[in-house]
Amino acid sequence: MTSLPKNLDTPDPESQRIRQMILKESRGYDINSPENTSKRQNYLSWDDYFLAVAYLSARRSKDPHPSKSSRDGACIVDKMGRIVGIGYDGFPRGCSDDCLPWASAIAENGWNGDSKETLPWLHTKDPFLCHAEINAILNKCSNDVVGGRMFVRNFPSNECAKFIIQSGITEIVYVKDDNEDSDSSRASRILFEVAGVKMTKMKPTVPFINISFGIGASVNKHIEQTNSTTDRHQNEDEMEKYLGLMLREANFNPFKATVKKRADYLSWDDYFMAVAFLSAMRSKDPNTQVGACIVDTEKCIIGIGYNGFPRGCSDEHLPWARSADCDLHKKYPYVVHAEVNAILNKCSANVRGATIYVALFPCNECSKVIIQSGIREVVYLNDFYHDTDACRASRIMFKMAGVKLRQYQPNCGDIFIDFQTET
Repeated sequence: MTSLPKNLDTPDPESQRIRQMILKESRGYDINSPENTSKRQNYLSWDDYFLAVAYLSARRSKDPHPSKSSRDGACIVDKMGRIVGIGYDGFPRGCSDDCLPWASAIAENGWNGDSKETLPWLHTKDPFLCHAEINAILNKCSNDVVGGRMFVRNFPSNECAKFIIQSGITEIVYVKDDNEDSDSSRASRILFEVAGVKMTKMKPTVPFINISFGIGASVNKHIEQTNSTTDRHQNEDEMEKYLGLMLREANFNPFKATVKKRADYLSWDDYFMAVAFLSAMRSKDPNTQVGACIVDTEKCIIGIGYNGFPRGCSDEHLPWARSADCDLHKKYPYVVHAEVNAILNKCSANVRGATIYVALFPCNECSKVIIQSGIREVVYLNDFYHDTDACRASRIMFKMAGVKLRQYQPNCGDIFIDFQTET
């Protein structure tokens, strides 16, 4: 006997149970009411978000080469969906960006200083550059990255592939491979296949992402003009200090180098605040989206969060309204703020001595958690609620606890991540 099709309009028993429970405990909030405020629909998907973090991190690279394969970033995600490692192309920690060469080994539209000449290996960046994938693994804020996923723009080289496999990462998510037929890419594919590392070629679901600090077009233009005229100066003291070493070991004079580090890389403050703003795009709150980013003393990101309901609490069941006759029909009793989520999402043992970047000055409830966690500095962009009792209470506690407060001043305009152009 053929069974009749299930009536799709009939709610399942679990949904009915939750509806009845909320009706009772909330004094009448009906999750099925058409009058309810819906969650935000255009939030960023997880994979687009993780990839965007990799693209954003590449903006920290000093590599001046404009080629599509340059300036890579990497983002590692653990099994719980937490970001546990971020990196970008650059020279090793402590090695001067002004002393080591930035030229490319093979002439690239004149970017090696002489488009008709192939430079000596030690006069190029290749012997010294640490790739984004390796930096992300070494910058990990968890004990390990075993079972993690790595998001990158470019398919990893064979040297990076070896590092990825040895770290225990089980999936590499990439956007393109400009050198698919090269020996390096072939070796990477062989290594990944043999090691059982999944290779996923990703197409972002959004064409671009615009990270705006809300400072206005006129201010954006002023910042761009200021940055273009005040260039990031070279550290001539370091160049002088290591001149003898570079001449002796590489026959390279950094003062005569024709290719310098790029000047328009993101500052640390701009980068960390941009990560907070990017993370806010994950929020389902239809009215207010806030993100937070926690950074340790080594400039490594150790915690990221955005405002939303607690883990396991459905975005479809709890209320998103800002105003209602009953407090239990509003979002406020249920939402966890970005600062608290960032602290709870930490992948390090603790956040003591760290700095938290956040769009809004923290409320008193978040301030208590920030202080108790050991964070020593709060960097915020806006202080819209400065005169409220909640913010007054925050300032009282922060000053008593010795937590430094600093209002962030953007050094860049809007940050535009174009997946179509950059892929």
